Amino acid sequence: MDPSDEMCKSLVKWLQKIESNRTRTVSEICDGVAMVDALLKISPEHFSKLDTKIKRDVGANNWRLRVSNLKKVVEAVIEYYHDVLTLQILEIGRPDVGKIGETNDLVQLGKLLRLILGCAINCERKQDYITMIMEMEVSVQQNIMQAIQQLEEVTGGPGRSGLSLLILDSDTR
Repeated sequence: MDPSDEMCKSLVKWLQKIESNRTRTVSEICDGVAMVDALLKISPEHFSKLDTKIKRDVGANNWRLRVSNLKKVVEAVIEYYHDVLTLQILEIGRPDVGKIGETNDLVQLGKLLRLILGCAINCERKQDYITMIMEMEVSVQQNIMQAIQQLEEVTGGPGRSGLSLLILDSDTR
């Protein structure tokens, strides 16, 4: 299932919150650098190698470098799901980095941010990230919850990963 534009905008707000509310445009996020910065906060021990592999001064017009960065982000995230979460990301859940890098495609960007969200709510500091989500606007929370439910669909089915259980469990605290 593809994320909606509204869901993508909510995921962008979430990513900005991880980066201490640093405002970035969708175009800036689509170069992969902000995603790497977020992943380094989420799981530095797993994503530290990624920092040296990407180009930080990409620019909005160099779509080839943007796509190169995004490919590396997707590879690292898929590896995290496989090695740490023991989950497989189905083909329908994988973003088209070409569309993100060339045209800032919101649906594909939403797919990638949704995968990064899955890393955050399953990392060692997951409670911090869940609390952060719960402090956001209700409409953003709803979109993020919907993204988590979609994550379960693209990682092999509902209940398998227990992602939404984490959110629901934190609601009762």
